[in-house]
Amino acid sequence: MNIKYQFPSNKEFNELFDSVGWGFREDSKIDKHRLNSDFAICIYEYNTIVAMARVVGDGSYYTVYDVVVKKELQGKGYGNILMQEIIKWYKTIEDDDTYLYLGASSGKEKFYEKFGFKSRPYDHIGAGMKYEG
Repeated sequence: MNIKYQFPSNKEFNELFDSVGWGFREDSKIDKHRLNSDFAICIYEYNTIVAMARVVGDGSYYTVYDVVVKKELQGKGYGNILMQEIIKWYKTIEDDDTYLYLGASSGKEKFYEKFGFKSRPYDHIGAGMKYEG
């Protein structure tokens, strides 16, 4: 296993997305993702990408995006490594005015809860929402 703290190539990005049924992204869109990512991590096996994740932020609010593991390798611990590395990175910048969020896919909430994420709504924070107008 080889971990690289970088955004994947556009080809690798699409290979991962395709493996989980998330579709294809145009190079220009992927290039914007790369430019706007504050942190990115990829995992390789035998020089082939098998997992990736990234974080986008503005200095106070950070959001985890694109936690993806090749379909045939899910359940083998790669997602755990991605999330552990994201948390480790976040703790280097965390202070009283920074927050880390993510939007879990339906049914994946339990996976993220073991890293300290709370499902919303809870306590004083409202529901995470997506515009679909």
